[in-house]
Amino acid sequence: MGARPEAQVRACDELWREARVEVAFKEEPEARVLERAGPRLERRFQVARQLRGAYRHADQWASVLEYATGEVRGGVSYGLTVPDVLADLTGRTVVWASHREPASCLSSDGEQPALLAGDTLRDEQGRLLLLTVPSAPTTPDGEVLLPPGLVPELKVHWELADCEAKQGERTRGARLRFEAPQGRDTVPVTVSVGETKQLLLKGLRYEVRVARARADVSDRCGQAVFTLFREGLRERL
Repeated sequence: MGARPEAQVRACDELWREARVEVAFKEEPEARVLERAGPRLERRFQVARQLRGAYRHADQWASVLEYATGEVRGGVSYGLTVPDVLADLTGRTVVWASHREPASCLSSDGEQPALLAGDTLRDEQGRLLLLTVPSAPTTPDGEVLLPPGLVPELKVHWELADCEAKQGERTRGARLRFEAPQGRDTVPVTVSVGETKQLLLKGLRYEVRVARARADVSDRCGQAVFTLFREGLRERL
């Protein structure tokens, strides 16, 4: 199943399914994973092998970065919509970090705290290659919360899109504004659901895709889902 043309996805749609990126991590022996300190898990490794377009499920398939260090073998898998894959990183040293924790505000979807989550992939020099955010709480004051310290070079805000408020719904459609803190070395860009735009961040070009952007109309947190790819990192097979 191919991806829908972007023109068919509207800014007020609940979700742009094709823009979601699913991240999974596996390492053997599994006991080492228990080293996670608090909400953060991090691995630095050289990509020994990369699978592109593997393990297809429905409209997604995986780009898997595999590594081996002594007796430890592991892999980070990125599920992208067919026919998208990650550019070949075989032989390169990368740093992968994952963060998961409850946010300080309640989710608009229930009585539980909103999820604060994100994954980064950086090159050997620490420059961002890929940021995947499966859940960023949108606060009532216009901020989009990111895991503390995970992407210090980026700041995100939201503003309401021109979407009709549906009866009984707590949330409204929003747009996301991406920039660097204090506006350093970047040109801010505003992105709606269904759009792919370019962002200049610390002198490097990124492709920004927003899969979901909802803001709560009262005192709770909505949710944003988005991805930043370094220019050239997302390819098609």
